[in-house]
Amino acid sequence: MDAVDTLADSMAELSVEDEADEKNKMTMLWDMTRPLVGSVSKMEFLKFDDENDARTVFWHSSAHVLGEALERLYGSRLTIGPPLAGGFYYDSYMGESGGDGAFKEDDYKPVEAEVQKIVKQKQKFERMVVTKEEALEMFEGNPFKEQIISTKIPDGTRTTVYRCGDLVDLCRGPHVPNTGRIKAFAATRHSATNWLGDTDNDSLQRMYGISFPDKKMLKVWKENQEKVSS
Repeated sequence: MDAVDTLADSMAELSVEDEADEKNKMTMLWDMTRPLVGSVSKMEFLKFDDENDARTVFWHSSAHVLGEALERLYGSRLTIGPPLAGGFYYDSYMGESGGDGAFKEDDYKPVEAEVQKIVKQKQKFERMVVTKEEALEMFEGNPFKEQIISTKIPDGTRTTVYRCGDLVDLCRGPHVPNTGRIKAFAATRHSATNWLGDTDNDSLQRMYGISFPDKKMLKVWKENQEKVSS
């Protein structure tokens, strides 16, 4: 496994053809801790308040932290955890227990407390490039991740995973440098769903969250939510 790959590998991940005119026009989001490769004509640092891309990266990283907390607390098998326009969620398989494994509002505080532990540890987000075979080996025992790898990654190619603390997850990235950047987190709601949205597939539990780089921002968000619901 290599922590640093070439520009050609990065472009392959994004399905961008290696042509001079395309490279000149291409804009890529990049991990702050990842060494630059190739020719870089312009670099810009994105701020949470100013850029949708920055918020997307921040909430994507927060989804990984939520997933790590769910694994720690419930031993759940994680499926997918994307960022949203206003937050993020993670779907997880809680076992064959049916309703007994369903999330409840009583789960919010334990999840938030576990997230705070992860945040305080300032776990680094480490990017790794792996082959399809290595990815299948890494996620052996998680049929959901195995299905994604088997169906979405062509044979003979490579993909990327990110590690933070105990969590290793399939991911294109990028991410914030470490979990300590997430200063405020709240579990907001939960629901039931099914793998790939198909009711014939396994039942999953979804937990939604919101996070910010400043505790004051979370306070304002909660106040706005109360106004909307009143």
